This record gives sequence, structure tokens and C-alpha cells, in this order.
Amino acid sequence: MTARRVLRVVTLIAVIAVAAVLLTGCGFVADGPVGWVYTDTTMPVSMGTAQNGTKVGRGCIHSFFGAISIGNGSIETAMKDGGIKSVYTVNKENLSIFGTYTRQCTLVTGE
Repeated sequence: MTARRVLRVVTLIAVIAVAAVLLTGCGFVADGPVGWVYTDTTMPVSMGTAQNGTKVGRGCIHSFFGAISIGNGSIETAMKDGGIKSVYTVNKENLSIFGTYTRQCTLVTGE
């Protein structure tokens, strides 16, 4: 491989790396502390009127590279997922890996 070709490959890798760093800044979850490399947190949202939380349901939103976001993170979706009629707690779970993949889930416990 010639020196000119090596220089082109190194330049291309550098451009891709810079672009990846610039683009991944858009893919972070908003609640609580955020780690640039990795975030895995749970934050409280509210308490309901149920006496306990024997059932659990989730509603999640997924984001890819901060460019595409899909899902339904509503309390209603989480209640339906867990077969919950009466809410005990509502929490938010946040996951981010280098900002390239992020997920925010509404976690409902109840009866």
C-alpha cells in the first residue's frame, strides 16, 4: 500500500470518527444525569393510589443516532402492557450507549 493510499484511509477514518462524535450528541435521554459513554438510570415520577405494585408494565421509546425515534412511552401503554388497573408507582428508566442508541421507558407498577 502506498503512502498516499494510507493517508487517504487515515483521513477517511478521521472524518468518520469526527462525524460520529458530532452526530451522537443528539441521542441522549433528557432525565437525570447523563453519561457520555453509558447511562442506565431510573428516576421516580409519581405515586398512585394502589396499595402495592405486584404487576409491572413498560412503555418505551427508542432512538437511533438521534435521527430516528419510535415507540410509545405513555403511562397508558405501560398499564396495558402490565394489565394494571390501579397505579402504585410510575418511574422513568433511561438507557444510552454512546448516544447512538437511547431508550426511555415509563415503568408502572400496580394492581
